[in-house]
Amino acid sequence: MQKKFSNLYTLSETLTVLSNLKNDVVVSNLCNLLNTLSQKDVKDRIYPEAIKYYTTMCNALYKADKTSSLPNYLYDLILYDENCFSDRCSHNKYHEISSHIIEAVKNDIKTIRLLSEITCEEINGQIVKNNPKLEQMQDSLPTFSSNFKHTGAKDIWENYIADFVRFYKKNGMGQFAKNHSFRVDLDGNIVPVTHPDKIQIDDLKLYDGQKQKANDNLIAFMANNPYNNVLLYGDRGTGKSSCVKALANEYAEMGLRIIQIEKSNLKHLSNLLETLADNSLKFLIFIDDLTFNEDDENMNTLKAVLEGSLFVQPANTIIYATSNRRHIVKETFTAREGDEIHKEDTIDELMSLSDRFGLVITYQMPSKENYLEITRQIAKDRGINAPIDEIISGAERFALSKGYRSPRIARQYLDLAYSK
Repeated sequence: MQKKFSNLYTLSETLTVLSNLKNDVVVSNLCNLLNTLSQKDVKDRIYPEAIKYYTTMCNALYKADKTSSLPNYLYDLILYDENCFSDRCSHNKYHEISSHIIEAVKNDIKTIRLLSEITCEEINGQIVKNNPKLEQMQDSLPTFSSNFKHTGAKDIWENYIADFVRFYKKNGMGQFAKNHSFRVDLDGNIVPVTHPDKIQIDDLKLYDGQKQKANDNLIAFMANNPYNNVLLYGDRGTGKSSCVKALANEYAEMGLRIIQIEKSNLKHLSNLLETLADNSLKFLIFIDDLTFNEDDENMNTLKAVLEGSLFVQPANTIIYATSNRRHIVKETFTAREGDEIHKEDTIDELMSLSDRFGLVITYQMPSKENYLEITRQIAKDRGINAPIDEIISGAERFALSKGYRSPRIARQYLDLAYSK
């Protein structure tokens, strides 16, 4: 066993394309453990180091993988690693990869597979062998699973390199392969949203025409057909943002990723689009609650991206924005009555932003009848066991207390009155 551990440790030092994996807490501690347990003539002196590496490795494995499976964990590391191979595959450029890199990838995958085949019994046995005094404590040492249940994976990973190529081509690499929802932070970095809204199209009641327009446009985008950037405009609480998020969830498995950027971060929009331009995935750029003041510099940034800039919006990106204002800009009487000689030009300038969206979808406050129908349908979906008259009368009283009716108000009422 000592020789086996020594050989595996030596192999781990040869990782080339997948060398980033050596920085992973599980892999690094596993390799250090193998090195420690392969040493000769040290006996019980290795005990403190071996225990430290092993418990740290198991702790990280428990946190990361609910099955506590070492093979599953290491296989996923390969899938989500960012390297020259996964990068080229994710950009549909596998044909540009040299045979030397492909061979190195195969060797690296084989090494990771061999590491994944180590069992906790082998590790525990070697720890006790180097320190017989620990034999009575062997049952207290941590364990992990060796079960491998990764869907579609083969036993000899390195022989099925085409499976990895297809994965990167379909799902992208790194964070784009691991997540579907993202946001842009203050520094312009793309950050995963770890707990995204799981809303589905069927959760949105009525507004069928609006949903159909938004969906048809997105289908065209996904199929590489002509499409438009979209402005969903209308009354608050009518489901504009929910529609965008539901569509993103609908097409996530087809390679669509949603990236939300706040109005205050629009200065990063051009760089964001350039970063995404060569990616094989499709990206929905989501700008929620879009409203500008007359002198907001972010307005010109967005206008330039939508139309008029030297930089052409990449074909793999589409913008869906929501706003409670038809013309997005907060128009004032001062603008209309200003002291400019050609004040009409000023007004046209302020109104021109919304015109640059090729498709404008309008959401209006529902009538009383539609509001109550929305309430009925949501209550039915939730399996609320209460007389319908009671639900309806309560929903109407709640809407009157809020001063308006909307799908959001219906959900708020049902959450408040019938939450378990």
